[in-house]
Amino acid sequence: MSERIFDIYWEGPFKWGEHEDKLDKCHVLYAIFGGHPVYGSNVLLYIGMTECIDNRMRVHAEWIEEEYDVASIRVASMGEINSWKGWDESPRYEKANWDDIKMAEGLLIYAHQPIYNRSNKDSVASAKGLRIFNTGKIGPLLPEVSYRYHNEDGEW
Repeated sequence: MSERIFDIYWEGPFKWGEHEDKLDKCHVLYAIFGGHPVYGSNVLLYIGMTECIDNRMRVHAEWIEEEYDVASIRVASMGEINSWKGWDESPRYEKANWDDIKMAEGLLIYAHQPIYNRSNKDSVASAKGLRIFNTGKIGPLLPEVSYRYHNEDGEW
């Protein structure tokens, strides 16, 4: 099976409540960081995907406002890398294919195990043949994750 390679370009971190003017329609993935009583401050709480980042942030506001520590968000656009030549010339990508976004979200959740995510923590199967390079302002995110690396049976 051939491997498809994606660049996920992260921007931020933006403090919660100060992020609204930073959001763009090209942002299809996001990561929320904040405090946790067991794991400490500035830990990865949630990774998500969306077709409309503004609407999704309003949904998360309900629980984020109840957090005891200040939360921050990183947002990302994503694009497929077909050639290494020139792949980093335009860091923001146009809106990606929804199926590709779902696969990327699943692999990111599986690899990072965010505290508040419930789904995609135990299966990497949806990301078969996928490799992701996290670029830009990735913070504590892994720079590279792949189905091949995280697949327990060694198949790819």
